[in-house]
Amino acid sequence: MKKLLISSLSLIAIVDAVAQNNVDQLQNNSGDPIVPLTSEPMIGIIFPILFISFLVFMLISVVKYFLEFRLKNKMIDRGMTEKILDYSLNKNDDNKFDDVIKLAILFCGLGMGLAITYLAGPINILSIAIMAFSIGLSFLTYFFYLRKRKK
Repeated sequence: MKKLLISSLSLIAIVDAVAQNNVDQLQNNSGDPIVPLTSEPMIGIIFPILFISFLVFMLISVVKYFLEFRLKNKMIDRGMTEKILDYSLNKNDDNKFDDVIKLAILFCGLGMGLAITYLAGPINILSIAIMAFSIGLSFLTYFFYLRKRKK
């Protein structure tokens, strides 16, 4: 079932990435040209990137879960107790909270970068520089957060 789901999602991602929207050739039954729902170029760029990144994140999570499960089973077969395995394989609550904070700071930085990119005008090399700067600033903020938390 998982293979079918991953295969279908990857097929959808490939079709979405390769699909082209040629408005000049699209017409309805009366011969009038069909106007696309949105004329924003950002929508055509952001949605495929978000979809593919979400797909990659899901794939990495599934592979990580599967490999940890196999490692745990092999360690149990060799005679380790489950209490020791849970302690060695699972993160504690502080690390989970830090991961959530990291993702929140990163997504806030991405959102601000996308907003600045949208307000800055057409998509060009400046947009990439703005996004790189906002992501870097997000990680710097997370670094200062960890440093303050460890004191």
